[in-house]
Amino acid sequence: MTATEPGTTGAEPGGEPTIVFYGPTAILSGPNGVQNNYFTLRFPDPVETAAQQLGNVVLAQWRQEAALRGLHGPEPIPVRWCARSGGAFGDHPDLTADPVEGSAADLASFAGAFLRLPQRRLVVLGGPGSGKTTLAVLLVIELLRRMREGEPVPVLLSIASWRPRVDHLTEWLDRQLLCEYPYLGLETVRLLRRDRRIMPVLDGLDELPADERPVALEKLNALEDGTPLVLTCRTEDYVEAIDAAQVLRSAAVVEAEPLTAEEASRYLLRSATPQHQDRWRPLTDALTEDPSCPAAEVLTVPLMLWLCRTAYQRPTSGGGPGDLAKRRCFPTPEAIERHLLDSLVPSVYPAGPLPSAQPGRKASGRWSREERNRDPERVSRWLGFLARHLERQEHPDLAWWKLGTAMRLVPRMLLTGFVTGACVALVIGAMDGAFAVFDDTGPPRGLTARLHHGFTMAVLDGLINGLPAFLAFALVHGIGFVFRGAALEPSQVRIRLGGRAGGGARSGSEILARAGVGLAAGLVGGAGIGLLQGVGSTLRSGDPDWYTYGLVSGVVYGVVFGLSAGLTGALMAWFEARVAIASAPDPRDLLVMNRRTVLLQWFMFAPVFGCLVAIGSKPVIALFDHRLWGLTLAWNAEIALRFGLLTTFGAGLGTMLSLTAWGQWTLLARIWLPLTGQLPQAAMTFLEDAHQRGVLRKVGAVYEFRHVRLLEHFARTPGRRHR
Repeated sequence: MTATEPGTTGAEPGGEPTIVFYGPTAILSGPNGVQNNYFTLRFPDPVETAAQQLGNVVLAQWRQEAALRGLHGPEPIPVRWCARSGGAFGDHPDLTADPVEGSAADLASFAGAFLRLPQRRLVVLGGPGSGKTTLAVLLVIELLRRMREGEPVPVLLSIASWRPRVDHLTEWLDRQLLCEYPYLGLETVRLLRRDRRIMPVLDGLDELPADERPVALEKLNALEDGTPLVLTCRTEDYVEAIDAAQVLRSAAVVEAEPLTAEEASRYLLRSATPQHQDRWRPLTDALTEDPSCPAAEVLTVPLMLWLCRTAYQRPTSGGGPGDLAKRRCFPTPEAIERHLLDSLVPSVYPAGPLPSAQPGRKASGRWSREERNRDPERVSRWLGFLARHLERQEHPDLAWWKLGTAMRLVPRMLLTGFVTGACVALVIGAMDGAFAVFDDTGPPRGLTARLHHGFTMAVLDGLINGLPAFLAFALVHGIGFVFRGAALEPSQVRIRLGGRAGGGARSGSEILARAGVGLAAGLVGGAGIGLLQGVGSTLRSGDPDWYTYGLVSGVVYGVVFGLSAGLTGALMAWFEARVAIASAPDPRDLLVMNRRTVLLQWFMFAPVFGCLVAIGSKPVIALFDHRLWGLTLAWNAEIALRFGLLTTFGAGLGTMLSLTAWGQWTLLARIWLPLTGQLPQAAMTFLEDAHQRGVLRKVGAVYEFRHVRLLEHFARTPGRRHR
């Protein structure tokens, strides 16, 4: 079968049937030009195909998430969303058209009103626990169910990782979409965005730093006309932001209205099956008969109403929901809140395994396979540790680099010194042992003798270098904390190889302070190594004259190490330029940035320190005129090079673990606190998951408990270790 040019029959008398194309239409012709059939060819639009596929993935994602959060109950909480167009919150009424309002119990009508907006732009406001994120999730599901060909795909994203002063909005959107749906590819994402097939549903403007919220509104208003958008924010934070910037233009505004006691009562009855409604009657009757009772004050908050339904969903022998109405059991609203908050962890961390990752989305990083069945008692203990830590520091910001300060200073110094000294001992001991095995300067020895000699030297040199490192880095860590009065902050630096030009350069006093820290650490470490060498040699030989050798070595090593470390510290400060912590997109990004900075500094400046030790020992020996306390001092190039190599690894490793925020995070939050049961091993993943489940909120590069009541509640959680 063949195809001919458009407009020709392509059929000769007695010939074979042919297909003739006329644009998208094809005619099948038989012998003698007789038309047998025709059909229309439609080639799929790649953008439409990508949009439909993305819509299916997003719909499956949020249906599953809604099920995990318990949002798919037969009776949704009837939060009323009232229009706030114009006035204090909205744009001109003629730009927003008909107001959007309705109830979460009737999402179909609410979604229909939203779709009738000419710009399809919406701002969702409300207080803590009012159901803003819940509305966003359910609205995305409803819009995806209604999505037709050519319509944009609503994609729910947390806005907390956006830094509007640094990232262009479209670039940030591209990164977030690729991170969440990596199968798309950058080119597909850009095509979808170009054709306005993406509707960003941005949750949590209040989770941006306060000074960046007005900037974010300006960037959102700079989007091209016709871009649909949904934005959620706490009411008070939105009001503060629009005082310094314009409202979201052409957007309808809705705000959550408080529930009434009657609505709460009706919801609790309808959410129970007919067989169990009698269990709820004492509570629901009390709510309707006395709307001012403590239970009514608490249960008109959607979060508390949901917790009440979840906590008493199954009948138990320990009491029923009617107990909440008994003033002798719960005399105040605070007592009821405390009781309901006890059920928060079992509610948001449901028992049983999590579902597997969905096709088209990145694999969930919440928990490893063996950790998916989380014990609520352990989760409560971990959250309690974080809450008590925040109460002690008297600040709501949960910063990852401050978690180690939950330990007292002296134990933290001992732990830092011990681990640092052990690492230095292992590294230097192993290298010295290897040198000793292959050393041919002594009398001939067999392999067994060489290995025995190498092992002995590894143990001795490990102790000789590890003990002074323990003392030096423990003292430097403690002294630095006392002088700073706070934990080590992430390195707010980028390595600048182009000179001192530009903003953010270290001041002269900061450079001198860094040099002073290096000088002190070098003096202590070098003197300790020299003294222990003398003690070790005395114990091996029994000759007390080796004590003098140890004293001389201590002086020489102390001067060499001190000057080298001081100069290296000054050079590090000279090449640094500040990068504000607030510019980090989120806590994990700041952690990754600090890790890269620390490793880069190690690779750049640890060799500098090693070279200074190797080369600088010669002028120091000359300074003492090659003689000290009756002993002759000699400089050997091979020994100096070997010593410089050892100090490159040992001092660099010790500095990284004890004097950087990332090193302290690794040592304390990733090793010690999990060993003692205070935190899980994947601490950052745990924080991210708590944020996704609504326990924590993200504000820039730090986390906070979603509400001060949550902080106070978890701070009272017992800190027993789970066994």
